[in-house]
Amino acid sequence: MPTAPLNGIDLVYDDTGGDGEPVVLVNGTAASRTTWRAHQTFALVDAGYRVIAPDNRGLAPNVLPPGGITLETMAADVAALIDHLSLAPCRVVGFSMGSAIVGELLLARPELVSQAVLMAGRARPDTFGSALNEARRELHDSKADLPAAHRAVFSALCYLSPHTLRDPRSARDWLDIFTYAPGENGPGVRAQYDAMGDTDRLPRYAAIDVPLLCVGFADDVMIPPTATREIADTVPGARYTEIERAGHFGHLERPAEVNAALLGFFAEPSGRSARPPRPADTGRGAA
Repeated sequence: MPTAPLNGIDLVYDDTGGDGEPVVLVNGTAASRTTWRAHQTFALVDAGYRVIAPDNRGLAPNVLPPGGITLETMAADVAALIDHLSLAPCRVVGFSMGSAIVGELLLARPELVSQAVLMAGRARPDTFGSALNEARRELHDSKADLPAAHRAVFSALCYLSPHTLRDPRSARDWLDIFTYAPGENGPGVRAQYDAMGDTDRLPRYAAIDVPLLCVGFADDVMIPPTATREIADTVPGARYTEIERAGHFGHLERPAEVNAALLGFFAEPSGRSARPPRPADTGRGAA
C-alpha cells in the first residue's frame, strides 16, 4: 500500500506496476480503492495495462485534510498523483462521485489525460439524487445505528438491478456483503456527501476536449442513465454506452460487459497515447 505526500495529505493508492500504459481508477462516495480489485483491476492488467487506484480524501488517513473535501481538491489530488508518478498522458476512469472528480480533472488539467471514462456520471442534481444525499446526511448527523439487516436491504435496493435481486443466489450473496461490510460513516464521508452539492456543472462540460466514453447503467436508481447520457450529449465527440440489467453498482454486477466497454474504448487511437495494449481477456470476473 504505497503512499505519497501530496497536497498536504498522505495519499494512499494501489499500483500494479509494470511498463504497461497507465490507467487511473477513481472511486465514488465512501468507496475504497480496493473495490476495483474485484473485477476491473484484473481485467486491465490482463490486457497489459498498469493500474493505479487512489483513495479519495475523506477516507482514512485523510478524514479531515487541509484544504477540505471538494470535487476540486479531490481532482487536484488525482492530478498530483499523475504528476508524481509521471503517468501523463494517461487514461482515467471515474465511477459515481469519481466521475464528477474526473470531470473536474478534465477541465482543470486536460493535458494529463489521453482518454477518460465516466461511469454512472451526473453533472447536475436531480430530485431523487438530492433527496437521497440529504437522507444520508441526516442519517449521519442523527448518529443513529441502523440494524445491519436494514442497512443491507436499503443498500440492495439503491445499488443493484431488480434482475440481480430476483436471482435468489445473487440476492443472498449481495445481502451478505452489505450485512457484513462496514457502514458508511465518519466526518470525511459526510463531507463527500456535501462535495457533490447542488451545482449544475453540465454547461462547463461543453468545454471538455478529451476523448470521452460515458457508461450508464440501465437500472440505476441513484444516477439514472439519462443523467450520464446527457454528459455525452454535452461533451463534443463523446460517446455513450448503456449496460443492461445493471444498477448503480453495474461495474460489479456486470463486470464482463463493463470491462469489454472499457477495453474496447481504450483500444481506439486517442492521439495522446504511444503504446498499444495487449489483446484483452474480459472473461475474468464475469457475473
